[in-house]
Amino acid sequence: MSTSNEKMKIEQTKSTPHEKRVATHSHIKGLGLCDDGTAEPIQSGFVGQENAREASGIVVEMIKSKSMAGRALLFAGAPGTGKTAIALAIAQELGPKVPFRPIVGSEKSDWITYQGNQGSV
Repeated sequence: MSTSNEKMKIEQTKSTPHEKRVATHSHIKGLGLCDDGTAEPIQSGFVGQENAREASGIVVEMIKSKSMAGRALLFAGAPGTGKTAIALAIAQELGPKVPFRPIVGSEKSDWITYQGNQGSV
């Protein structure tokens, strides 16, 4: 037990401003593909996932050449397999005007239920 008469100073900390917070996958800067469409092993914030990145590069090229219909991409898979990171990289490859809105499965099912009640999906 300490016999010191030192006082401890307790200060209230302020929350980090929203602009300074680091978001999930903030390290992803693109798909990390070479000019020929092959994936670099470590590039643009990705390590591995070469097959998924190369396939995503094909999707990006299809969208840019207007060969792909639709307004959204839906990724399915187990948790932690890189779906959000790949989706963010695709949005970044398509340019700053492409919106990126990640949602989880439970949000999607609620959205479908809500939209279904209004007569459309």
